[in-house]
Amino acid sequence: MSIPLLALSYALLTALLLNIWIATKWSTAFKISLVVITALLYIGTYIGLRELQGWPSTDPLPDSFRLVWARIDEPDKRSGKEGNIYLWVQKLDVAERLTGEPRAYRLPYQLELAENIQSAMNKTEQGTLLNGKMTRGPLRENEDEHAGETQGDADETSTGRGRVLLEFSEVPRTQLPVKRF
Repeated sequence: MSIPLLALSYALLTALLLNIWIATKWSTAFKISLVVITALLYIGTYIGLRELQGWPSTDPLPDSFRLVWARIDEPDKRSGKEGNIYLWVQKLDVAERLTGEPRAYRLPYQLELAENIQSAMNKTEQGTLLNGKMTRGPLRENEDEHAGETQGDADETSTGRGRVLLEFSEVPRTQLPVKRF
């Protein structure tokens, strides 16, 4: 819901409340309770909207995207806080053109992923545009090495939990046409 539409709905609600206050012969206590309830709804909506703004999505990343920015929060062993990786990306279509607006995503912290994103951010800070592609890989790189392990370890792989793998590639510079005078 957009801010102007929300403001318009509040103005309409206030007008209806004023109409009830003036046009009805209900008790004053009931009218005051309606005003208090409406004010609490305004406050609750304000707090709720403020809390919703800017939260990153936990939805899967688009298959192909442009990296806008990233932040890496490493896990804290002392407090037990799990780490997260925050990406701000813009979706690419099949022809690798930008579609839609940038969106924030949150991924669980993984060391290899954090290192990959940090190297991509170093390139981005130098002015290089990067496109990314997301794939999911197995939990272990070489399943043959772990074939003799217990069934409990094998169950972890069969649940479908895999690492998030990202590949970054530089966006080729656009060649401008030659100007003819």
